[in-house]
Amino acid sequence: MPITPQQISNAQVQQHAAAHDLNPQVRLIAGPGSGKSFAIRERVYWLLDRKVSPENIYVISFTRASTLNLRNKIRRYCHDKGQHGVDQISVSTLHSLALRALRTADLLTYPSDPLVLDDWELKNVFDKEFSSASGYNPGHITNGYAPGRCEDIRRDYKAFCGTGHWLPPNHIPPDPPITPTEHTDYRQFHTPRTQTYSCVLPGEIVRQCVVQMAAGNLDPAHLLDIHYLIVDEYQDLNPSDLEFVDNLITGGVNTFVAGDDDQSIYSFRFASPEGIRTITNRYPQARDYQLTDCFRCTTEILGTSQSLIANFADANRIPKQQTSLYAMSSPPEHGMVYRWRFSSGVQEARSIASSCSDLINGISPREIMILVSNKDAQLSSLTQALCAANVEFEPPKSKGFFDTAPGRFVLAILRIVCNPNDYIAHRLILGLRPYVGAGICNRIAGDVIANNLNYRDIFYQPLPGGVFRGRQLSAINNARIICGQISNWTASDTLASRSNDNLNMFSNIFGQQETQSWLNEINHLPQDITLEELRDYLWADTDEQRAALLEMVYTRLELPVPAGGLLPQKVRIMTMHAAKGLEASIVFVPGLMEEILPGDQRRLYPGLVLEAARLLYVSITRARAACILTYSRTRIVYGQFSSQAPSRFTSQLAGPFVDRNAGLTAQEVNQLLATYNNL
Repeated sequence: MPITPQQISNAQVQQHAAAHDLNPQVRLIAGPGSGKSFAIRERVYWLLDRKVSPENIYVISFTRASTLNLRNKIRRYCHDKGQHGVDQISVSTLHSLALRALRTADLLTYPSDPLVLDDWELKNVFDKEFSSASGYNPGHITNGYAPGRCEDIRRDYKAFCGTGHWLPPNHIPPDPPITPTEHTDYRQFHTPRTQTYSCVLPGEIVRQCVVQMAAGNLDPAHLLDIHYLIVDEYQDLNPSDLEFVDNLITGGVNTFVAGDDDQSIYSFRFASPEGIRTITNRYPQARDYQLTDCFRCTTEILGTSQSLIANFADANRIPKQQTSLYAMSSPPEHGMVYRWRFSSGVQEARSIASSCSDLINGISPREIMILVSNKDAQLSSLTQALCAANVEFEPPKSKGFFDTAPGRFVLAILRIVCNPNDYIAHRLILGLRPYVGAGICNRIAGDVIANNLNYRDIFYQPLPGGVFRGRQLSAINNARIICGQISNWTASDTLASRSNDNLNMFSNIFGQQETQSWLNEINHLPQDITLEELRDYLWADTDEQRAALLEMVYTRLELPVPAGGLLPQKVRIMTMHAAKGLEASIVFVPGLMEEILPGDQRRLYPGLVLEAARLLYVSITRARAACILTYSRTRIVYGQFSSQAPSRFTSQLAGPFVDRNAGLTAQEVNQLLATYNNL
């Protein structure tokens, strides 16, 4: 790496200054690749070194994946410096912290600890059952997108959970608006159904915590003995999250928040950059720091991203002075930004595919990332072109085996083995068998509620007479057979010990083709992996999270890591949102047309256009050596060629777009590989 030890030492002066500040509130503004996670690790180590009890230190990150990554980094860092008390520190999501507070205060109102429904479960379980119960048309169209009226109504409730208000700012209401009758119908479905399935919607537990705190029933700071709170990705918190953290600050908790308003891209969960911007106004005594050295992006890449964000920012943006350390490294590395324009989307996709094919002769395919803004509009042409070029790729996670009914079914089995009180996993076992749909499951849940039954009991206890009949009774009995077959399995059982039972069960229900898909998912795993480790691996959000889990398995089993490594050596196709927090040597950002980015849904709302610019900024700054930005003059829409206008962002990307009819030339490939090898 050309970055010199002296440059690293100088950058650490900034990081340590923030990490070692004991002011009651500290804000750290940290741009992409500037060492934010290092500063957080150092703060934890420094607090422990000052004899702060690890039980009094709480670290919060945005997602389950980022939490696991941060937890592992903190523990490795502290262990390497001889500080082993770090294992007792709580590193979790805000949801987990709120759930812990409610549980400790005995304020949980569910049969067991409620699980958060993920996107797949929301659409395929909750929305479909609400549709069955309410009769609302699932094909209602909003602005050209058809999420279903049930999803519209549920999202409206999600907006309330995230903000504490109906029709809040930062929320685009559906057309037509949600009516009072629809609100009532949803509440009458939602409350008993979440109780029945012991589940919650994203953000719901934090909202419940805030309500209990406002009522004087809950004091998490005192209850959990929180003295020091560290919040990563603070710009991603929504108003309910911010209210929760503000209550902790009011309760006397020393709070360190880190993030970057230029990377606030989650308005769909009601996050806003104003949270991180205004904390120093809300708490005038707060100390303010900014990391200015970028370890990730070479100078051309960082300069391009800065040109974009400077020209698409509102008046409240926090000024930045970030510079690339590669500008003064030894030797200096400027990196490359290519800006290409194609006659058609097909040509654009083929050129990206041929570029990937040429690059992977000298670079790991995993070091190449293709970021898309609109999967529906972009994914098909890209995957077809990559397949034609014989380039192996990882598609976005929503297209994988575990977002199919058979994949969810086998994961539900593992979830029940590891947590017998996972109510929603029992619902999946019931409803994902062939010929059992949301209608049957909805009627079963309705009968459970009407007859004062416990949902989990219907899978294990004798069934009451006369309640369930016909297809409902048949579905329950089939699910009871599965639950009986796995009743003696334990979380510590190995894959090898349960493989035949699992395969026979799976094959009998779903057939040989789906069984082969399941085998393809697990054939590369160590046979002595436990079922709990397997569940965590399959349930992981990202490849990086999976690799970290597998690394722990190999270490436990004292096995050598496979020669190819633990991460799939394939080109990664990801959404722009999913790429946040990740990086690659070469990043392609195709589809820079006005209809795709900012896109039709955002163009009516100036604030969302600015957020789209931040999304592109995040995408560009995933790259280390080269970023290739492209668009096409035409693309196929509903089988017809459609003329496309370049995105408004293309004029502010620090250089002109040039016509191309092919991918990287041999000379460009060689130059890019030379830069990659030097980094």
